[in-house]
Amino acid sequence: MIVLVGPTGVGKTKLSIDLAKHYSTDIISGDSVQVYQGLDIGSAKITKSEMDGVKHHMIDVLKPTEAFSVAVFQKMVRALINEQIASSKIPFIVGGTGLYIKGVLYDYNFTDSLRDEELLKQYNNYSNIELHKVLSERDFEQSLKIHPNNRKRVLQAISRANTNQMSDNNNKDQKMYDFLIIGLTMNRELLYERINKRVDLMIKNGLVEEVKGLYDKGINNYSVSAIGYKELYEYFNNEISYEGAIAKIKKNTRNFAKRQLTFFNNQFNINWIDVEGKTEVEIFNEATNLINEYLGE
Repeated sequence: MIVLVGPTGVGKTKLSIDLAKHYSTDIISGDSVQVYQGLDIGSAKITKSEMDGVKHHMIDVLKPTEAFSVAVFQKMVRALINEQIASSKIPFIVGGTGLYIKGVLYDYNFTDSLRDEELLKQYNNYSNIELHKVLSERDFEQSLKIHPNNRKRVLQAISRANTNQMSDNNNKDQKMYDFLIIGLTMNRELLYERINKRVDLMIKNGLVEEVKGLYDKGINNYSVSAIGYKELYEYFNNEISYEGAIAKIKKNTRNFAKRQLTFFNNQFNINWIDVEGKTEVEIFNEATNLINEYLGE
């Protein structure tokens, strides 16, 4: 299996198309937001023209009102991988959602780990400290590993505490497949500059109108908690100014890219390609050299 990762805005899309064509395979999206219909501009979803005839999976597969989690992603993508193998294609995952990709590649047990909306309501008024105390009573070992301010993970751990404790998930470093991971990177300051310009382009292309459409439909769940959506929701709720929302999108996207790089470096053995100052042909040649060596060609 081939996996292509990298921070948002680094340029994965063009290389992924070229590689998919070269190796006659499809692309499985490793993005937790692009699965949603209607969340196009803010997720930098690939367009039909950009696909250039390459079949893509895990894009536009859910309505924005539907629940989604790493467990659902794992199940769906592993089924796709089996289909790719059965048709003699090299499974090819491309994306930047590191935890979701790792959940597929390694032996993570996500049974009964779906997002529990009732649980969210139950603990809605709990402070982070109070919520973390609940976790310590349910799964003390896991409470030692999760910071109280990481509310999303604390809630997930509480949800799984009765039947599938996260602390019992001991096989997460065991590989499920044989794979090569290629990562794209560049100088941080240049990456941040590209991210700022990318956000400006999203605004120009209609991001505000896209988000307003979701807001007016009353959609207010996990799907619109993504960067670019949650900040504009704050603007529509008169919590921040328009200029403040745009600035916050840029800042949060830059911080997200930083976290992505940290996760990739800490969790994966990656063959990095520094794309700064290189042509598309040079980047493609570096990638194919790595893949051919991995495939023994």
